[in-house]
Amino acid sequence: MCNSRRNELPRFVASVSRSLAHLGRAAFRFVFPPSCPRCHVDVEPQALDSAGPLISPLLCRRCAGDVLPPPGNRCRRCGMPLGPYIPSNSGCVWCCSHQFHFERVIRLGLYDESMRLACLRIKSSTQAPLAAALANLFWLTERKELTAAAVDLVVPVPQFLTRRLARPHHSAETISRVLADRLGRPYRRSLLRKIRFTADQSDLTAAERRVNLKDAFTVWPRARSLIGKTVLLVDDILTTGSTANECARTLLRAGAKQVIVAVIAKVPPTSR
Repeated sequence: MCNSRRNELPRFVASVSRSLAHLGRAAFRFVFPPSCPRCHVDVEPQALDSAGPLISPLLCRRCAGDVLPPPGNRCRRCGMPLGPYIPSNSGCVWCCSHQFHFERVIRLGLYDESMRLACLRIKSSTQAPLAAALANLFWLTERKELTAAAVDLVVPVPQFLTRRLARPHHSAETISRVLADRLGRPYRRSLLRKIRFTADQSDLTAAERRVNLKDAFTVWPRARSLIGKTVLLVDDILTTGSTANECARTLLRAGAKQVIVAVIAKVPPTSR
């Protein structure tokens, strides 16, 4: 009897602690209603309740609707939208001729006007809450896919040192931290490093991007934890996939089993 009661005590204490923490968060939200980091209106209580007590910050319902694409079939390999009857597992017309080192792409939305403006804003050092809110929306929308990927660790696409000094906030890191926390997996910011300066890619062709990025990344020499692991590689935007592909190649050469790419927005080929 005594042993049984002793075994139940830790569970009781944990249950009480969770209840008190939930009440504390509810009280804080009542006194200080969270606002949408995109439009700054108060987030609806229904959205907070459906998301769960630990999911914050959040976009309001209108802003979430602005950046979310219509539901539909998409290519698992590159993230492009597809027709309802087109096979989506082995690539599409946009990516079937490309040799990717990553396994697949999981994305939140497409790089349309609303998403473009949001992605430009999250590059600012004052917009980390918006980056976190987009990451939370990503989790709430694609939780099944992200969980099914069964990743072992989460790694952001890195910046070169001079870029980091000029712009300390890196949106890929904020998004990575949120996804790692939601997945309950380690976040490894310094595992993948960019070791040389590369030209801006916005005006380069796909072939020029590949040359520009060749051998631009390396893995931290003591990263033994990478061997045999599935890595979730995170960035804000996926355009041609050249950056993600070179990062994935570097991770695989260092011993990773496979690489899954997660991005907030996929740029359609017609928008490049």
